[in-house]
Amino acid sequence: MDLLDRYLAAVAALLPKAQREDIVAELRDLLLNRIEEKEEALGRPLSDKEREAVLKDFGHPLAVAGRYGPQQSLIGPTVYPFYMFALKIAVAVAAAISVIPALASIVLGGDNPARLLANAAFDHFPSSALMLAGLVTLVAAGIERGWAPLTGLTEWKVSELPAPSKKKGLFETRFNAVFEMVVVALFVLWWTGVWKVDLGDLTVKGEVVLKPSAVWQTLFWPILAWSAVQLVSALITLLQPGRVRLRAAFELAVGAGGMALTTVMWKSLPLFTLEPVTASGADTARLEQVIGMGFHVAMLVAGITFACQIGAAAWRLYKGAR
Repeated sequence: MDLLDRYLAAVAALLPKAQREDIVAELRDLLLNRIEEKEEALGRPLSDKEREAVLKDFGHPLAVAGRYGPQQSLIGPTVYPFYMFALKIAVAVAAAISVIPALASIVLGGDNPARLLANAAFDHFPSSALMLAGLVTLVAAGIERGWAPLTGLTEWKVSELPAPSKKKGLFETRFNAVFEMVVVALFVLWWTGVWKVDLGDLTVKGEVVLKPSAVWQTLFWPILAWSAVQLVSALITLLQPGRVRLRAAFELAVGAGGMALTTVMWKSLPLFTLEPVTASGADTARLEQVIGMGFHVAMLVAGITFACQIGAAAWRLYKGAR
C-alpha cells in the first residue's frame, strides 16, 4: 500500500466522522503538492524513504489530527491528542482496578454483590479515575511546557503504521452486539429470578431504606418483552450485520419501547419510597427530594437518548443501504 494512503488512513481514524472526508481530501492535496515540489526540486520521483521523510516532517498522525481539534490553554493542540489517548487508557485502568476485585469477591462468595458493585462504582472508581487523570494531566502539561521530553513519540515510521482494514468496523459492530447480548441476558436472568442475587435492603447511609414502589410489578412483563426485543436486535446485528433495514426496524422498536417505559416511569415517580431507620423526618424529606430529583434527571436523559435512537433508526430505515 502507498505510504501516503497509509498515513492518511492513520490520520482519518482519529478525526471526527462528520469532517473526516473533507479533512482527508484537504490533507491529500497538501501532501501531494509537497511531494511534487520535492520531486521538481530533485528532478526525479521520490524514493519510498524520501516520501516517508516528507510525511514524517508533516507530523505524527495524532498531532496532525489534533490540529483540527479545539485549541487548549493548559495543553496545546500538538500534545492534546496524545493527552486524550492517555486519559482514556487511565480511565479504563481505573475501571479495571475498581471492578475486578469486586467481581472476584462476588465469585468467591464474598459480601452482598450489590454492595460490592456499588462501592466499586461510587467509591473506588471515582477516586482512582481522578488520581490517574490528574497524573496524566500533569505529565501532559509538563510535556507542553518542555519540562518532560517527548521520548519515543518523535521516533516513528510511516511504514510501521497499521494498514486500514475494511473488516475493522464489522468486527467492532459484532463485538458491541456480543457485549449487548451478554449484558441483556444477565439482566433477564436476574429480572426473572433465574439468577438469584440477594440485594437485601437498599439502605442510604444506614439511615433510610429504599422500598420499590408497586409500578415495578406492573412493568415486569413490559420490561421483559423489551429486553427480549433487545436480545433479538443484538442477535441480528451479530449474525446479519449487512441487513441494514432489518436492524434499523428492531432498533426502532427498542427505542420506541424504551421511550414508552420511560414515559410510564416518569408518570409513576417516585419509583422508590423511603422508610426511616435512624434518620429524622426532616432528613428523610431532604433525601426524598434529592433522590426524586436524581430520578427526574435520569428519566429526562433516558428520554432524550431513546428519542435520538428512534430518529437514527428511522433515518436508517428510510435510507436503506447506508
